[in-house]
Amino acid sequence: MTARLATLAALSLITFSGFVSFGTIAQAEPAYCQVENFKKLERGNNVGYLDRVHVYQLGQLTLAGLGVGNSDARYVQTLAAQYNVKPSQDKSCVFYFNNGNDQAAAVFNHQYVTSPILKGTGVASKYEEVIAPLLDQTATSMLGCAEKENFIAMGCDGMRHRGPSVFAMFLAYSGCTPEHATEIVNAVWGTNHVPTKTRTAIAQKGWESGNRNPAGRARLQRLMTTK
Repeated sequence: MTARLATLAALSLITFSGFVSFGTIAQAEPAYCQVENFKKLERGNNVGYLDRVHVYQLGQLTLAGLGVGNSDARYVQTLAAQYNVKPSQDKSCVFYFNNGNDQAAAVFNHQYVTSPILKGTGVASKYEEVIAPLLDQTATSMLGCAEKENFIAMGCDGMRHRGPSVFAMFLAYSGCTPEHATEIVNAVWGTNHVPTKTRTAIAQKGWESGNRNPAGRARLQRLMTTK
């Protein structure tokens, strides 16, 4: 192999500043993947009684993270209704990842996943098994909600452990590096004793899901970056 070909091969495997590699083709990482840019996309929220809620407008997609289980389900539905999502529409396109609130489990898209608190990177395999299908495979998926309703809300009980980790998976699925996705959720909701390496390993599973479905990632990224 010539020195030139060796250099080109190496470049296809590394992450550039502002670019990430999908296979052997480098593509621009969306601007929202930078922490400060992401924070600027937060929009006001006038629905009360929502736990640790943050709502972002990414292009056409309204993306909310909150303590679904620690919030009254009626007010979570009110949040969705603000963006024209009715309770009957894919269970308000709200995803709930814990078992602490029976009403939330009944009326939203419920899928329990183990807590990553004080866990090693091996816990990421559980998130791949349980959460990865929710990204783009289940009857009501996050990709489907983004495309049909332009709205996704997600969280666990207190939006400290499971919820931010899944939020990072979603951002990584959309094209953010696992490291940048983790930086964002840690900056917004804190680490709360979830090791950064563990959360990054969980985000990596979202990244890998996006790599397996490049067409879905492209559609989602287009929706999240254009008005």
